[in-house]
Amino acid sequence: MRRFGTYLFSRTLLAFFSVMMTLAGIAWVTQALRRFDLVTAKGQAIAVYLGLTMLSMPRVLGVVAPFALVVALVIVLQRLQSDSGIVAITAAGVSQRRLALPFVAAALTVSVFVGALAFWLNPGASRSAYDMMQTVRADIVANVIQPGRFTQVDAGLTFHIRNRDGDGSLLDLFIVDDRSSEFSFTYSAKRGRLAEVMGRSMIVMEQGTVERKAKVSGANTFVTFGSYAFDLSQLTSKTGSVNYGLSERTLGELLDLRKAGDDPEIAPEIMNRLAEPIYPIAQALAVFLFLGFPTSNRRGQTLPVTMAIIVGSLVRVLGFAVMGISKGTPEIAFVAVAAPTLLVAAFAAMIAVGAHPVVSTSFADKLIARLRRAMSSGQEAAR
Repeated sequence: MRRFGTYLFSRTLLAFFSVMMTLAGIAWVTQALRRFDLVTAKGQAIAVYLGLTMLSMPRVLGVVAPFALVVALVIVLQRLQSDSGIVAITAAGVSQRRLALPFVAAALTVSVFVGALAFWLNPGASRSAYDMMQTVRADIVANVIQPGRFTQVDAGLTFHIRNRDGDGSLLDLFIVDDRSSEFSFTYSAKRGRLAEVMGRSMIVMEQGTVERKAKVSGANTFVTFGSYAFDLSQLTSKTGSVNYGLSERTLGELLDLRKAGDDPEIAPEIMNRLAEPIYPIAQALAVFLFLGFPTSNRRGQTLPVTMAIIVGSLVRVLGFAVMGISKGTPEIAFVAVAAPTLLVAAFAAMIAVGAHPVVSTSFADKLIARLRRAMSSGQEAAR
């Protein structure tokens, strides 16, 4: 059984890796399309574009890995069921508790992987992406603004120049700043140049006008200037003054912040991080309850497989709901860890005593018949 258990363990991890990479590839394409404006509208190099999209992968893997584990377990267990392998193993005297060990070991391996993503890799990648975006914004202003094109540097901030002079000056500069909730500013100048003034990045504009328009009343104010400095420092963070969010901090940093301050959002974030590695184990046990016990192939495998996928996925979806509730109510943040722990204990106890859910085809037929009658009555009432 030890050699066969190693075989099941390796088969499960191989299937997990294949499914996870497929799901992650699909998710990466969606992330890449969202950031494609870095190349098309903001003129960034393809290396910067690929770097930013790849930095989103740890977060994507943390989401898809538990679901990939469910699919992998269903593939391996369903194959065992269809070949009557579980019936033969049970007839040879192997208990369900022992049969579940290689699948639990695979789930623990996935849990370690998910934990590493949640505790260190995902926050580190998010922080690197944040820093890279600050650099991208600064590069857009300094090097990427193309003559004759409207370049959106930030949400509500658009630049346009007619041309660049030989000394790097910006000719016929036009800026629209719509970031304020009260006013909209429009700057135009004959010439502008990048400068460092007291450690702050500025665009020094010469011979131009500023239009301030109130968004509520629509009142306009025009000012003509000979020289005006537009502050760019808010677009890039200086070293040592970066204020990272909680999602961009490792577990160790969150624990240090918890000791140093009383931010109510820190405790739920810590509990949510600690809960993430527990869910793959709960999902593995849930799938095993439906497919890890011997059944007759005459009953068919469609319904048990479907229920295993649904229940295994619902366990993780429940986790997302519990995490959201704990963030909104810090007083019950411990529930984020308690919920998956209780699920693991309940599923493990059911496997230990040999109790497992049995969904018969007659139950499914009755459920479908009831749904059909409900739909028919609804159509008749609509008429």
